[in-house]
Amino acid sequence: MIVKLFKLHQLHVYQKIIFVFIILIIPVYLINLRMNLMEASFIKDEISKSMKSNVQFYARQLDDQIAFIRNLQLQFNNDPDLQNLSFRAKQLEGYEKIQVVNRVKERLVTIQNSSNYIVNAGVFIKSFDRTISTRIGIENVPNQEHDVIVRQYNDKPDVPLYFENGRIYFIKSDRGVISYIEISVNKLKETLSELVKDYAESGAFLADDRFHNKISVSSNDNNRNGDDTVISNIMNHVLNPAKEQNSDSFPLTLDNNNYRITSTPINSLDLTLYTFVNQNDITGPLRTINMWFVILSLVSVVIVLVFSFSIKWMIHKPLKELIQAFKILETDNLNISVRPTKDTEFGYLFRSFDRMVEKLKKSIQENYESTIALQHSEFKQLQSQINPHFLYNSFFNIYMICKSGDVEQAAILSQKLGSYYQFVTRSGRDEVQFINEYRHALDYCEIQSIRFSNRIHVQTGELPDSCKSLMVPRFIIQPIVENAFEHAFESGLQRGNVSVSVTYDRQTLRVVVQDNGDTLSDSSLEMLQEKLADETQALEKTGLINVSRRIRLKFGDGSGVFVSRSSWGGLKAEIVMHFTGAGA
Repeated sequence: MIVKLFKLHQLHVYQKIIFVFIILIIPVYLINLRMNLMEASFIKDEISKSMKSNVQFYARQLDDQIAFIRNLQLQFNNDPDLQNLSFRAKQLEGYEKIQVVNRVKERLVTIQNSSNYIVNAGVFIKSFDRTISTRIGIENVPNQEHDVIVRQYNDKPDVPLYFENGRIYFIKSDRGVISYIEISVNKLKETLSELVKDYAESGAFLADDRFHNKISVSSNDNNRNGDDTVISNIMNHVLNPAKEQNSDSFPLTLDNNNYRITSTPINSLDLTLYTFVNQNDITGPLRTINMWFVILSLVSVVIVLVFSFSIKWMIHKPLKELIQAFKILETDNLNISVRPTKDTEFGYLFRSFDRMVEKLKKSIQENYESTIALQHSEFKQLQSQINPHFLYNSFFNIYMICKSGDVEQAAILSQKLGSYYQFVTRSGRDEVQFINEYRHALDYCEIQSIRFSNRIHVQTGELPDSCKSLMVPRFIIQPIVENAFEHAFESGLQRGNVSVSVTYDRQTLRVVVQDNGDTLSDSSLEMLQEKLADETQALEKTGLINVSRRIRLKFGDGSGVFVSRSSWGGLKAEIVMHFTGAGA
């Protein structure tokens, strides 16, 4: 978990925004998916319930209609005229007989007209030896209708419904009278078609308990073979039911097609009504919903992509440009500008960045000019700090040497003193060649040696040729040497040693001045080191600190004056100047 959070922390701002956006949109998407699945399940159940309800309603209607027809048949068998004709057929003669027969025939016509399901109503009267029907009228036996009715009744005397060559009959026998009603197969199919007309691949059929006789319809007349296959499989399921199978509704899988089977008994016919519908037809509207859900998913992906690119273009790109500008600014390159092209929030940041760079340039320029002015001021102050007592003492020493008659020593001191003050009082450039600065320091050493009657021995090394022409600030060595003479040997009684050495390696110039004075305590050395390390000592005007600040301003960090204890026990002052970068 910590690793994941760490990786998330490393993402760009726009990536975090996109990540949060996706995290927020996923629950919405999942809720929508759940709602679609629930809606699909609900619609599927409702369609199945609706189909089952339609089938049951049709079954009740058909059952009521057949029961009504059967009731008419029973009433007809008890009709007085029919009974009169059955018992007194041979006794009736003439007009009376004709009237009775006509009333029986009219009753049969009334029965046929009472229902659209009846195509023929008739009766066979044994004593009359004739059949009376709405189709053929009054016919002597044997005739076609008589043969069919009598044969069916003799074969199955206790069956109310008879099938004969695609025809359906209700046959009822009572005391020498056999009434029969033919049910319209086409009308049954027409009403069955109403159940399946709304589905492309569906069917319905009526069948007895052993499927010996059946009446079937299909919504697709071009797929009769397929429907027969479905009916055959339904028959197998009904005749060999599974333990968990529902009796009135069950699924059927056939050739990768899923069918929903419903069944309802019609008691008046002693038949069962079966319907089958391809599940794809039921879920047809759901496919449209699923298609729109897929479209929604694709649109969501497009929205995420467009949002990602827009965030990258509107936020990440200008932010990255601003960060790159700051990185360039970190390299001290102030020649950078991020001018905005549009007046946006980032446009305000870009303008503010440019104003900041301009102010920074101005501040650096002002600081530079202030630093230069400060250097000039410090330099003039350093010149003014030359101890007039040094001049007075030097003249007094010349006077005493002349009095002693040592003309040569007096001439050397006068020449060195003139050279020294010529370098000090010369106005012009702030920088000189290192060889001139070094010679000026040596002139000071020789003057002081003469002043101290040679009680102080000065050791100087050879100056490397590679550093003679280097340009350095004026008055950087002499104040260090002066510090050794004035502070290390302030008692003037002991004999002392001063060493001045110069090295130049890898563009770094080092001047080391050390003495064997015994007045430097550890606390004084530590305090001096702290002052030299503190760059805020702007008001400090002592020689060492003044020189160190001037060198650091010129040559950058790592340059300056560094002090420590010398190998002789006195002070060791090291001037370091790096002629790379700012000092090049």
